[in-house]
Amino acid sequence: MMMELSAYRDIFIEELNEQLERIDQSLLALEHAPTAELIQTIFRAAHTIKGSASTMGFREMSDLTHEVEYALEWVREKKPEITGILIDTLFRALDAMKLLRSQYVSGGEFTDCSAVVAEIKALINKPAEAQPVRLPVLDAAERLQAEEAVAAGYSLLALVVTLREDCQMKAARHYILLQRIEEVCGPVIATALAPSPAPGADEDVRYSQFAVVAASPREIRQVSEQLAGETDVESIVITPFVPEPAAGTDIQTTSVPVLTESSSSTPGKGKSHEVQSTVRVSVERLDHLMNLVGELLIEQTSLADLSTAGQRNDPAKVLPDIGSISDHMGGIIKELQEGVMKTRMLPMDQLFNRFPRLVRDLAQKLGKDIELQIQGGETELDRMIIEELSDPLIHLIRNSADHGIESPEVRVQQGKAPKGRITLTSFHEENQVVIRLEDDGQGIDAARITASALSKGIITEEQAGYLTAQEAVSLIFEPGFSTASEVSEVSGRGVGMDIVRSQIGRLNGIIDIQTEPGAGTLFTIRLPLTLAIIKGLLVNVSGRVLILPMYNVAEIVRISPEEIQVVQGEQAIINHGRIVPLSWLRDKLHYPRTERRSKTIPLVIVRSVDRIAAFAVDEIIGNQEVVIKSLGAYLGTMNHLSGATILGNGRVALILDASYLVSH
Repeated sequence: MMMELSAYRDIFIEELNEQLERIDQSLLALEHAPTAELIQTIFRAAHTIKGSASTMGFREMSDLTHEVEYALEWVREKKPEITGILIDTLFRALDAMKLLRSQYVSGGEFTDCSAVVAEIKALINKPAEAQPVRLPVLDAAERLQAEEAVAAGYSLLALVVTLREDCQMKAARHYILLQRIEEVCGPVIATALAPSPAPGADEDVRYSQFAVVAASPREIRQVSEQLAGETDVESIVITPFVPEPAAGTDIQTTSVPVLTESSSSTPGKGKSHEVQSTVRVSVERLDHLMNLVGELLIEQTSLADLSTAGQRNDPAKVLPDIGSISDHMGGIIKELQEGVMKTRMLPMDQLFNRFPRLVRDLAQKLGKDIELQIQGGETELDRMIIEELSDPLIHLIRNSADHGIESPEVRVQQGKAPKGRITLTSFHEENQVVIRLEDDGQGIDAARITASALSKGIITEEQAGYLTAQEAVSLIFEPGFSTASEVSEVSGRGVGMDIVRSQIGRLNGIIDIQTEPGAGTLFTIRLPLTLAIIKGLLVNVSGRVLILPMYNVAEIVRISPEEIQVVQGEQAIINHGRIVPLSWLRDKLHYPRTERRSKTIPLVIVRSVDRIAAFAVDEIIGNQEVVIKSLGAYLGTMNHLSGATILGNGRVALILDASYLVSH
């Protein structure tokens, strides 16, 4: 039976991803505008997951979605107010489902979702009073303490303690239990209390349930046994604790309960399930490709007939017909190429739909009111680029929310609306996709950027003297740069920005910044439609044909040797009033020098992300579309090359990595 079910695993995972995404989007919409239709949509998605998970023997997922389904049925029947507590609880259940999905794919031990189930049941039984405690969010110092404890061989444990309702002086009992936990477990790293059920309520109620993160050399069972029977304690739930994931990982709220490993056996557990990468293609596109292949077969038959006729008669008579067929085949191949490329394309919605939840959680954590507006989600981009683009956009959004958007109080003082706005837009422009991320926050202060860069030794006093405002702002992309006076848990303006730049550069993209202090910041990312086929500029260097991607070519110029200047000991040229570093491509690639026959020097001005450089070549050949082929692992690390292609004459031409050349 398991062999039969394994054949459907990929289909199940694909459907599971779709339904989880549907629940995520519907919960976000439900929070802003509750409707019976949205509740029904979430209910149907949970019911679908429950059925398919049960069929696949995925009992952990089936049991959890059954409880979610029951909660939604209660909402449909009782029609309670859709509160933030209800939405948060459903989001935590969703995050637990995502965690189970990841473990199912990786073949790891499944988690026991009893904590989430208990939270759902408590909410249904006491909707107005149930305010479950959230696990602590570690700040920078606490995270460092946790890392040191783990390095010393300790385990991180999360303890959720619930006191008896008849417990007197809950606050005092809370402090006594903290000391007891430290005696049994080890160092207490962080604690969190339950929120007050209502304004003005007795603060002692907050201590009725609290969470503790501790580092312990003991196993959960040992800790549980030693803490059993404590006075005034209703229950103590002990689970492994995992700090909030770093930026760029799968999006989860910090309030996701950390769950204990289940000892139940599930078919297939412990085995990694390798999920095949798939793309959905419309039947119309496949039919179009089939029609084009049919036309190619017809033209192939025509060429075969002409070949036979040429052998029987004068070959010169069939040359015009061969030329006509060749032109027609060229058009078909071009259309076939575009059709195949479109099958790799996905709408940007596949990526953008992940971010409303991220912004919601960030706004809650930061105590801000932030709205995310998305435009151009129908814009299509290569699937591989979309997958690699997630991390850079998460970095940018987190920085905009944390250090771009001001608090509601500050915004009102500055005459702005209390709700901040982040706008994410995508559209096609020529052969590129443009993505814009804009916030209406406080902007970036160029003077502050320059001062911070000086203090960290990123630039010298001399360099600071001739920096323009735009060049100063671009310093946020330098490794280790930050203007934050203290490390923020979410981000720091500039923290991780060097990662953003390098990742965009690896995608052969460019990122620009426009900012106005007090008005906001705009990041513009330009990316090629695909990395499989590019338009390349062919150049001759020491008798070798090399290719530079056209989307990295800013300009092609010719200069006389007298125009070359020396700036700080390095060769450079003045281009549109800007100093541009100059390198001879033959020297950079360690090719032998050849005799220069022309009086002028052809230069290719190459741009990558926020940097620009000029490269001298022997000859500009022209541009053409090329198919990128991998060089293979047997050549070792070749950082200056991104691949190779085969030219029309059958020769191999190397494709240069413009990002590496400019930065080195």
